[in-house]
Amino acid sequence: MRLQEKVIFITGGAKGIGGAAAKVCAGYGGKIVAVDLLEDRLRQTVDEIKAAGGDAIWAVADVTKRDQVKAAIQKALDQYGRIDCLFNAAGVDRIGGFLDMTDDEYDFNMNINVKGSFICCAEAARVMIPNKKGRIINTSSIAAVREEAYNGTYCMSKAAVSMMTRVLALELAPHNITTVAIQPGNIETDILRESFTNRGKAEGKDVREFYAEMEATIPMGYIGRPEEIAEVVAYLCDDRSAYIDGNSILIAGGKIMA
Repeated sequence: MRLQEKVIFITGGAKGIGGAAAKVCAGYGGKIVAVDLLEDRLRQTVDEIKAAGGDAIWAVADVTKRDQVKAAIQKALDQYGRIDCLFNAAGVDRIGGFLDMTDDEYDFNMNINVKGSFICCAEAARVMIPNKKGRIINTSSIAAVREEAYNGTYCMSKAAVSMMTRVLALELAPHNITTVAIQPGNIETDILRESFTNRGKAEGKDVREFYAEMEATIPMGYIGRPEEIAEVVAYLCDDRSAYIDGNSILIAGGKIMA
């Protein structure tokens, strides 16, 4: 990848897919602005990037709070002078059926997954437009196109992110800013592990049973790694991906075919 001198603003950058993307993109020469609520993990991720010879800073921000997002963007501008790419990786998944989920749980999923992405897209676009160039990458999910019982608000939120991406692509294309979404399948992250742990407690099962059940639904036979998603993100930050716009790109080991 050719990411030298590109300034890449990554939400959810402390761990998981966002943390992996920060490290992978830094390895290709990108200048990383890692944003998250988890300061200790942010510091660790940035320290690892610097130890490997990369260039990175961190900013603590709640993506659902516009003033905090603006402050993080200003920190990026103060350090690097611009933002070339935004990767919205911040996301959550509160599992529950429609009849059991509380309003607070619904709001938690929708606010972070949809509103947070909306705010970050808008504020990053404001600083990209004067430069007449930019990349925005949102995180949708296979759940946007493959329904899952007892996970309705997550499916709904990720479908909303995919549609938001398409609308943004239309609005921002005249400014030479592309907007795409990635749709990861089952990826080994804290969200997945927490989900399996909670299900195991509720159902009295060994967590390993859930891993085996999930792997059986994936044609490639294994749960994906965050780094595999990060490599796609790095390509989408590269100028060679400039003609990809408005798409939602499925990265799921063939699961959509199963």
